[in-house]
Amino acid sequence: MIKSYTVAVKEIDDAAAAVKLAAEGVASLPLLKNTVGVITAHPECVPSGVFRDVARALPFPSVGMTTIAHCAGAEADTYMLSILVLTSDDCAFSCGASDPIPEKCSVEAAREAVRKCYGELSGHLPSEPKLALLYSQFFLAPRQYQFTAAISEIVPRLPVFGAVANDDKQNVRPQTNARILVNGELYDDRPALLLVSGEVSPRFYIASVTEDAIIMPRVGVITEADGIKLLKVNNVAAPDFFKQIGFLGEESGGWRNGGEGLLSSLFVLHIDDGCGGAADITRIPFMVDSEAIYCAGPLVEGAAMSVAFNTRDGVVETASRICEQVKKDSAGGTVIIYTCIGRRFGLLGEPMAELSAIIERLGDDFVYTAAYGTGEMCPTRVTKDRAFNQDHSQTIVACVF
Repeated sequence: MIKSYTVAVKEIDDAAAAVKLAAEGVASLPLLKNTVGVITAHPECVPSGVFRDVARALPFPSVGMTTIAHCAGAEADTYMLSILVLTSDDCAFSCGASDPIPEKCSVEAAREAVRKCYGELSGHLPSEPKLALLYSQFFLAPRQYQFTAAISEIVPRLPVFGAVANDDKQNVRPQTNARILVNGELYDDRPALLLVSGEVSPRFYIASVTEDAIIMPRVGVITEADGIKLLKVNNVAAPDFFKQIGFLGEESGGWRNGGEGLLSSLFVLHIDDGCGGAADITRIPFMVDSEAIYCAGPLVEGAAMSVAFNTRDGVVETASRICEQVKKDSAGGTVIIYTCIGRRFGLLGEPMAELSAIIERLGDDFVYTAAYGTGEMCPTRVTKDRAFNQDHSQTIVACVF
């Protein structure tokens, strides 16, 4: 059994003051035999030293990532750091980072780095891991799905849950403060992994769009794809296909709604997992050229596609729906929620509306954190023999244990 607590720190400029506040919060907790921390922090905590120094001052190991906004229980803010403390007598934790995985690293080299990291961390556990929490560095061209796939190759039944670090300057790679954290060290070139073994049985929840948000239902089938490149739909070149149905125009770089509409539009893929299960996963289209449409996540050949747009009401409704389902299924416990940064753009003048809805629904019945990611990892379902791990975009995901 895992007991959990949250500690929120709203000092992001003065590292010494932040360390003092975090230490006071942690000192009051009844820690058990094994403890680990999951730290979430605003990117401004990187140059100020707050992120690093708080982690180094903790009496237990930690992993984490930067995010532009999050909540820890009822404490919600943009400029904040929080620690989700997981402690147990019968569960064990092992965390670390892989070797560097540069932006232009080969697929096989990236997978090998993650496989090596998993092997080293799992070797420190007394039994086989039951849950993996994965925190990826930010990439201009998404590739965190390669990390998920690498773990699934080793242990097909291990569920992988997590998110990608972000910053409000992340589109300019050299200027970003997006970082992942492992035991007081900050990285922008490798993922972090936390493995949990023992008596833990996580449940997972996924929501993306409402039915009303789908404006072009099942417009076609993906007939050719290469990783994140959508090449053909119904055997027609993807850019040409979407021009034919009116989604692409000639203005604003080819997108019908201009550059501002990119992150609010999404493709819904209706997939068959090949083992009797079906799921809807979403992909943000972020770039188009004469050959392909590029999406924030791998495409699945044979999947039917719908086109949707996220709105303020749709974002709040799906967040509320996930929380209500969690409450229906559980009387209490720990909840970790990650929601796509693209969903926050849809909130327009109410940037905290989604986090407010989560706080309102979960109340005091759970220990929880919720943060924005630039991509989310969560299995669509878990069976006795396999976790169907997937990467998501424009999606809210939850892990409950």
